[in-house]
Amino acid sequence: MSRLTEELQANTYRNVYLFFGDEAFNRNSYKNYLVRKLVAEGDNLNYSYFEGSKTDMSEVIGLMETMPFMADHRVIVVENSGWFAKGSSDDESNEGKRKGKESDGLLSAIENISEDVVVIFSEEKADQRSKLFKAISKAGICENCEKLTPEAASMQVARFAKKEGKLIRSSTAEYLVNEVGCDLYTLYMEVNKLACWCLERDEITISDIDEVCTHQVNNKIFDMVSAIGNHRQKEALKLYYDLLTLRESPFHILTLITRQYNQMLEVKSLLNAEFGPRAIAEKLGSPDWLVKKISASVSGFSKKKIKRCLEACAKADEDIKSGNISDALSIELLIIECSQADN
Repeated sequence: MSRLTEELQANTYRNVYLFFGDEAFNRNSYKNYLVRKLVAEGDNLNYSYFEGSKTDMSEVIGLMETMPFMADHRVIVVENSGWFAKGSSDDESNEGKRKGKESDGLLSAIENISEDVVVIFSEEKADQRSKLFKAISKAGICENCEKLTPEAASMQVARFAKKEGKLIRSSTAEYLVNEVGCDLYTLYMEVNKLACWCLERDEITISDIDEVCTHQVNNKIFDMVSAIGNHRQKEALKLYYDLLTLRESPFHILTLITRQYNQMLEVKSLLNAEFGPRAIAEKLGSPDWLVKKISASVSGFSKKKIKRCLEACAKADEDIKSGNISDALSIELLIIECSQADN
């Protein structure tokens, strides 16, 4: 349990929060929870909301320095301002210098914030080395709302289903995440759709998911790796560009590709040892449906080819983390390399 969660459960609140990261669902959940707890219904005098890069920083600073009117708190929410993004304070133009002075004013307002003022920042990107980030870390809480792992997303699916009065087995939740992806907004909507579909039934099943859910990210990963194995380079690249259109990060795509190759290597080794799908599922502790799907995808790959692709994935990971090449281009080159015919 994070420090933020512990404090919220104990009804303990800070004066400044920064929720940042790619998982917008969690950022909004934290923000909305705080607003519900700290702002009386209909109190527009003590609640201010700003959104976008054109937000007037001086106006926000002025509100931070204003006491609440007949209330315990003044609450200010600022979303997607871009104030915390990398390089936002590096502009040496006159306009950049003006913004730099405003940024210093915001920094001072955060460091001297009154006990009856609460400011909530929600940003997709935040440079953790910036002065503003460090000031909030000292005065309040900075919470990284990053994309969940498939395991964590599956647990969240179970919570969504329980809230809707439905049971979903762990293997079924894993299947939904595998088919839909880890984006919590998408999973939330799909679980709600499934709950309506099941009507009087208590349990959500895999057949329900096949019937009504939108299949996207992981299906495209499977199809893309299959295209790579069959040397269909144009098809593999098109699927990659489709994933980018869905706003999947290249690094997340690399993680999914690497995971699939690792799964394929395990299954391929056991198939060569003449294990059947059910025995493979038991040995690997994986659901039957996943083993069958992977078994169907390994036909175009030799063990040597899979290992070579894993080495290429490791090299792409190293290049991205070292800054040798952009993440998007790195994955594109990986697909081109792995989809070439074997020598």
